[in-house]
Amino acid sequence: WYPDYLALQLTDALAKYVNIDGNCILTFPGSDTGLETLCRAYLEPGDTVVALCPTYENLFVYVAQTGAQLIKLNLPPPFTIDFKTIENTIVEIGVVKALYLVSPNNPCGYVIPTECIKSLAERFPDTMIIVDEAYVEFADIPSTATLVESFPNIVVFRTFSKGFGLAGLRLGYMCASLPVINTVNKIRNGKNITMIAQRLGMHALRNIGNINAWIDEVKRSRNYFESWCIANNILHYPSQGNFVLIEVRSPNELCSRLKAQGIYVRSRHAMLPGCVRVTIGSKKDVDRLISAIDSMRELL
Repeated sequence: WYPDYLALQLTDALAKYVNIDGNCILTFPGSDTGLETLCRAYLEPGDTVVALCPTYENLFVYVAQTGAQLIKLNLPPPFTIDFKTIENTIVEIGVVKALYLVSPNNPCGYVIPTECIKSLAERFPDTMIIVDEAYVEFADIPSTATLVESFPNIVVFRTFSKGFGLAGLRLGYMCASLPVINTVNKIRNGKNITMIAQRLGMHALRNIGNINAWIDEVKRSRNYFESWCIANNILHYPSQGNFVLIEVRSPNELCSRLKAQGIYVRSRHAMLPGCVRVTIGSKKDVDRLISAIDSMRELL
């Protein structure tokens, strides 16, 4: 048998988890595939997409594939959200087909308040507000997914890759109004969501207590690492994801030397000069990371 094309049982479980109507949820083999499918369904040459940057850049490829134009609205450190600037940018462009927001942002770690997203949706009803919430389980603010039942121009993407720790499984979902769901479903290939992925997704949701315990541990470890950064005068940006962005003197060499010790962090130097994004795990993992970084003081 092929897998359930609509992943109905998984969708029902997700509806309870996200607290929205199951008809407003569409599953994909990873939220990346969902983003790509949404772009193919709605974008065409001549359209304009605005992305608040720095951000998760996979969307750039999906926009380019459709022939649409991408405009980057760059947010300088310390990445303080200025919604007036966002509004003015959209007004100046004239017609913006979609606005891409990542909350918590990757790689900067800030979150975008729900009320701000709601205000943008109200101000620009003809602009699709795409909210990528891959890391939302680690945030201290609620998901904006509940807004999709009231705002037809808000589309929210979520995943099992981060908070659930199932990146290799490839399982994500889109929350949107029924018209958007129906449009995207016309070109979506539901057979790509394997039976194993669907069943393990449901298993994870049935054991959400264990997932939440792990998330709480990561958040404590994140606070612990940020406190260490403060105590050691390492410039960092407070995060609501499972990572922390830090600034160092030699980012590429730091990443390379950590890799030699079996510790994998990501240089964001090409995007943000001098920056390294450190993923946070258990306190034991963070202690090992701190010990390694401490031995490389000349690179900080």
